[in-house]
Amino acid sequence: KATVVTAVSHFIAALVKKELRYHDNVRIIYNGVNTNTFFPKQRKKTRQIKVLFSGNLTRRKGVDLLPLIAEKVNTNIKIIYTSGLRTKKKLPAHQKLKSIGNVPHSHMPKVYQEADILLSPTVREGFGLSIAEAMASGLPVVASGCSSIPELVDHGKGGFLCPVGDVDAFAERINSLADSPRLRKEMGEYNRAKVEKMFTVERMVLEYKELFQEVLDNRKDRCQ
Repeated sequence: KATVVTAVSHFIAALVKKELRYHDNVRIIYNGVNTNTFFPKQRKKTRQIKVLFSGNLTRRKGVDLLPLIAEKVNTNIKIIYTSGLRTKKKLPAHQKLKSIGNVPHSHMPKVYQEADILLSPTVREGFGLSIAEAMASGLPVVASGCSSIPELVDHGKGGFLCPVGDVDAFAERINSLADSPRLRKEMGEYNRAKVEKMFTVERMVLEYKELFQEVLDNRKDRCQ
């Protein structure tokens, strides 16, 4: 009975049509990131590479893969992970894993700026806001090539997409980025440019305003 239906990704729109048997058009309006809050910052050159996992410690986010990936990445790599807003647990102790606990959203820009790579081994993602925030912060992304993520991350340009659950693939891609400062820089710059083009909060607000105006104008026409 809705006048219009929106979705934050083509992946979600396809699910709505399939699972809910909805046959009308679904308007895609991507979520937006505040690019004035999330932005790149010159990173200090150090031998240690920080790989960031940002999210709740759930199997849906692929957190069970982190210890396995940690076993296979180079010795100069540290995987930094948050506990998210829904979980307070920590992963088993590992020399290549470090918990930074529950980080307020207002502190996340600095967390992204201090990282070198974003890791997202998720199993299912409606949009991937943490990925978009990391992209806005100039990070290359290593993520699962599933659900909505290919709509954000362009494989080989802004990062690498791996098969879901493929520990070897995740580790290999992380190691290749860790070994190449030039590639990290190029992919980070590509991601920042893509966010500025497609995933800004200003663009999101404008598209919702335009949609609301269309609905109001159509209603006025029907009432005349």
